[in-house]
Amino acid sequence: MVLPKYVLKFIYFLAFILLSSQSFSETITFKGLALSDFWIKKVIANNNVTAGYIKIENKNGKNERLVSVESDFSKRTELHEMHIKNDIMIMKHLEEGVLIKSKSQLDLRPGSFHIMFINLTKSLKKTKFQKVKFNFKNAGSIVINMPIMDNDKKTNDKKKHHHH
Repeated sequence: MVLPKYVLKFIYFLAFILLSSQSFSETITFKGLALSDFWIKKVIANNNVTAGYIKIENKNGKNERLVSVESDFSKRTELHEMHIKNDIMIMKHLEEGVLIKSKSQLDLRPGSFHIMFINLTKSLKKTKFQKVKFNFKNAGSIVINMPIMDNDKKTNDKKKHHHH
């Protein structure tokens, strides 16, 4: 049975939409770095800040440094480290960036290293993706189209993924 062209086009379009909606699980390789599991936390209520997360694996023979991150949807974009000291959550702006040692992985994730998007300049509620520029000391810069997701969906998707 041969399907009409419009049916095939619709099937290809649907497959493209379904596959692109799972981009958080995509891995981008860039000059010896593997960038994966990237996403931006959905903005809660009328907050003017949100966070972003990514895994960066340095497959190179020398250390790398994530120097800075840039976005066009916030007035400031900063790298932060969060930790608990004496039962108090402390968040520190990493002005020098973050070192990624040779043959190691850096996880920017909730409760640890992360990206802060401060003083949002546009609403992220109607968009599914935002472009974010990552600036590395040796590798240069790369722009990633990061999906906006809520934390609950992200956790559920990860649970589902592990059962394949």
